[in-house]
Amino acid sequence: MLLQDWVAPTPELMMGSEVVERVDRFTYLTSLISHCVLVCDEISAPIHKARLAFANWRHLWRRRDIRLSNKGSVYFSAVRSVLFYSSETWPVRVEDIRISLAFDHRCLRSIASMSCDHRVSNAVVRKRVLGKDGKSIDGVVKLHQLR
Repeated sequence: MLLQDWVAPTPELMMGSEVVERVDRFTYLTSLISHCVLVCDEISAPIHKARLAFANWRHLWRRRDIRLSNKGSVYFSAVRSVLFYSSETWPVRVEDIRISLAFDHRCLRSIASMSCDHRVSNAVVRKRVLGKDGKSIDGVVKLHQLR
């Protein structure tokens, strides 16, 4: 049977006697694949997972008796590691870097109990929470990119 002779509106893939369900997109090896076989929204899945990891530690971020440096260490190991998992395979787009930077800045400001009303730069907030070795998101992504 030729493709132009196909009668059904959408082709059905059969495995044995079962029809394989058609989906608009799915995750394969941490990449989101769309129905047109394009890798899309590469950064949205890791940010969603990192957001869940950040929310799981909310009780820690609110505590006043824990030093900011300790909170920064937990954030670095529990949230940023989730965000950067398999980042070396990401296609680097300026928009994706900007989205991940905004997520990182919101998290760090939340940990430091600083709202956007405070006139403190994001670099200063990052240095307070993560210490002098805390790199920005764009620096880390560029560092981990495959060459």
